[in-house]
Amino acid sequence: MFEVGFGILLECWAILVESAPFVLFGFLAAGLLKGLVPENLVSRHLGRNSAASVIKASLFGIPLPLCSCGVIPAAIELRKQGASKGASAAFLVSVPETGVDSIAITWALLDPIMTVVRPLAAFVTATVTGLLINRLPEDQVVPPSSAREAEEPGCG
Repeated sequence: MFEVGFGILLECWAILVESAPFVLFGFLAAGLLKGLVPENLVSRHLGRNSAASVIKASLFGIPLPLCSCGVIPAAIELRKQGASKGASAAFLVSVPETGVDSIAITWALLDPIMTVVRPLAAFVTATVTGLLINRLPEDQVVPPSSAREAEEPGCG
């Protein structure tokens, strides 16, 4: 029993070590986004719940060399800088589908036609995802103070 648990821990450690460079690269990309891209630029182009902001986010994500682990910190930073939910979702979908490595392996294993179709499919799926996210209703968050007042009866 102890050997099985130890084997699981070793495999988890191996996965952590293997994925760590990609996550660190994502943090680097998020830092570069924060440092080099002005917040007003992000909010101006990606901040509205519009089709244009979703399309821009999809196009912006296609050439970035981030993996599915590294895109998360970058998308969080975009969201903090004012990108809409739909644009953030479109960015999250488009980036890992079109890494340079995945395009190269598509060329090697499939053919040139699929190498062209893959980024187009990434753009379409990212755009559709972002547009659908934009159609969701806004979250209605109850402020903590009014939530406590609603739970605790009192003299008013």
